[in-house]
Amino acid sequence: MGNYRLFLMAFTLQFGITTFAQHGWVKQDPMVVQNLQAVDFFNEQAGVAVGDNGTIISTENGGEAWLVVSGITPDLKGVAFASEFRVFAVGTGGSVFLSENQGQSWVQITGPGVGYNLLDISFDKASGHGVITGQTNAIIVTSDFGETWTIVEDGYMSTFYTTYMANNQMGVVMGWNSIFQPLLGYTLDWQNWDYCNFYPTWGGVMYEGKANGGKFLDEVSGFIVGTYFVPGGGFLAPFGGWNSNSWESQSFPQPLNAIDLKETFGVVAGNNGYLAESEDGGESWEMVSINADNNMLNDVLLVANTGYIVGNMGMLFKMQSSVTISEHSLNSDDARCYPNPCYNYLTVDLGDREGPINVFVFDLIGNIKICRRIAGSVGKLVLNINELEAGFYFVKIDDLKGSTVLKFTRKIE
Repeated sequence: MGNYRLFLMAFTLQFGITTFAQHGWVKQDPMVVQNLQAVDFFNEQAGVAVGDNGTIISTENGGEAWLVVSGITPDLKGVAFASEFRVFAVGTGGSVFLSENQGQSWVQITGPGVGYNLLDISFDKASGHGVITGQTNAIIVTSDFGETWTIVEDGYMSTFYTTYMANNQMGVVMGWNSIFQPLLGYTLDWQNWDYCNFYPTWGGVMYEGKANGGKFLDEVSGFIVGTYFVPGGGFLAPFGGWNSNSWESQSFPQPLNAIDLKETFGVVAGNNGYLAESEDGGESWEMVSINADNNMLNDVLLVANTGYIVGNMGMLFKMQSSVTISEHSLNSDDARCYPNPCYNYLTVDLGDREGPINVFVFDLIGNIKICRRIAGSVGKLVLNINELEAGFYFVKIDDLKGSTVLKFTRKIE
């Protein structure tokens, strides 16, 4: 067993799966005490966070060190990379700031948002399609990486607090309307915008509320998080249909301000230092304790093998994971395992391998759960996985020609 742990240490450096198992949130010192409102990264190295009183901090080395930018005064509410070097920050009074060097220096630009309090910004970095949202129902869009901006909607009592670009065609803006219903604006073709209201529904009762954040994977799947006005606390609403006025929701003890998901791992952040994580794509959530001193957590971002959380009083956390290996490095050759996800029995297709063959199933920290030795050629091996807990697992196949590692997800009916 000890030799196998040594194998795992070498394995994590060479092969693997993007995963967030065995991680923790480590508080960083951004050298600021102002409220941080938003964070974005272009890749795992280059990132920017913004906040109140013109606070901007940037990093070029994955948060190992942060540069504090001075000379900006408006409260900044949103930040987004449009491309590798171009970053936009938006804030109160219609403020729009542009950096062409990954956030190290900034200039204020004049745009169509003058007079509005701008609250968020999001880009599809491949196409250059971007959206800014704000008060008075403001929706401002660009199709050229922020070279020009156009007002799509404005002038109403409603407020769009946040926005998310799911791809080059689909953008969603989220907030509330004048009668305290969550309000969404959305485009599925980047040409036409539609609007819908919904009530977060819990226990068969529809509640008034406000949408504070969201993550959409495509036009029929995603999540909205926000605040119940009564009975208080927060809600997480899986996509319930663009024409439905009731979205069945999960209830949380604190108002939720932000959500992000990567594959089946998810994080929500909220008031009073509240943080919860999901390992099953948002079906269930477990509270995580972090040293946030009960400060409001305003934004969360998952990028590569890590993640970042920002909040009030300069709160900045980075996720440290013990397994940091990239998915594209997997060597799967002709082997495969199915079904995936799997409930009870996993079939491992060994291809044309000949014995002796060793097949291991191990969890994300290297514990061997199943071990089989095959003397001859069997083609396929069926494994009973009923004793495994729900979660991610690896299958390692060893033969005389080398090793292959596969991944699968165990689900419980």
